[in-house]
Amino acid sequence: MKKLLEASLLLLITGIFLVLGSTNAYAASSSSANGYRVSPVRTDLTIKPGSSEVVSVLVQNVSASVENLQVITNDFQPPTDESGNPALLLNGATAPQHSLKQFVILPEQTFTLKPNQQQAVDVTIKIPAGTAGGGYYGAIRFAPAGLSGSKNVNLSASVASLVLVTVPGNLVEKLSIKTFGVSQNQSLAPRHIFFSAKHLRALVSFKNTGNVQEQPFGKVVLKRGSSTLQTQAVNASDSPGNVLPDSARRFTVTLNKVGWFGKYKAEGNFGYGSQGQLLSAEYTFYVIPLLIIILAVVVLLIILFLIFGLPRIIRSYNRRIIARAKRRQP
Repeated sequence: MKKLLEASLLLLITGIFLVLGSTNAYAASSSSANGYRVSPVRTDLTIKPGSSEVVSVLVQNVSASVENLQVITNDFQPPTDESGNPALLLNGATAPQHSLKQFVILPEQTFTLKPNQQQAVDVTIKIPAGTAGGGYYGAIRFAPAGLSGSKNVNLSASVASLVLVTVPGNLVEKLSIKTFGVSQNQSLAPRHIFFSAKHLRALVSFKNTGNVQEQPFGKVVLKRGSSTLQTQAVNASDSPGNVLPDSARRFTVTLNKVGWFGKYKAEGNFGYGSQGQLLSAEYTFYVIPLLIIILAVVVLLIILFLIFGLPRIIRSYNRRIIARAKRRQP
């Protein structure tokens, strides 16, 4: 009886907590914007100090008008929301660290594209001798030619190809798991208890405290007891996402093999770096349908009534009977 009472009380508290809590609760083959399309969207290179590489970017005019374009280079920084979408630094701003802009040599002239015309643009990246090892990244951006060649043009009227360069040297590869858990719908907050198994996903956030970009890889395994229900690869696209230095990035996978009720565990096993460094994490969560919580609350109330309410009623009844019998005595 005591264990049943404790279990029912736990479900009641869980139900109240969840009800209250619920009220508060890179990379494709091409990219386009405002009539331009560029390919590739991202280029990953390794360039030794004292060497250079030429990046060829294909830009196409998909609008119905003639476009006069200029080529711009911008540094970018990782976003604060862990989405992986780069935050371009405009108006001549330079990244304090990991700036690629300083190494880029752009074509000087503007060029014209007729409707549906495309052109390859060669951009040289030259790494001077003595450059410190690490990751450097920036964007090659195409935008309408401004007055007098001005480069301070509207970002929304441009399209960019990202370039990430690794310079060999004293590379520090240090990735850690910042967050690992399970959430529902589009929420980014992991939870341990869910009312249903719909739209569940595992999320993992990696934090990079090294000096070079990393492309983590691995799998999330969904288990119930000792049984494996599902295995999902993480960051396994043809162009896997990077975690930039001094930043965190989140990856998610869908969990579609979770049953309607029970205790489950998500296990994450990941690797990164040139030496295949390993990371792991696990997360336990429960699926408890709302109907079961309601039934548990009802059962708890009945038990509490039987333990505390019914004895009081019986004692009160007995006192009335005794008092009535005494009044009838001569």
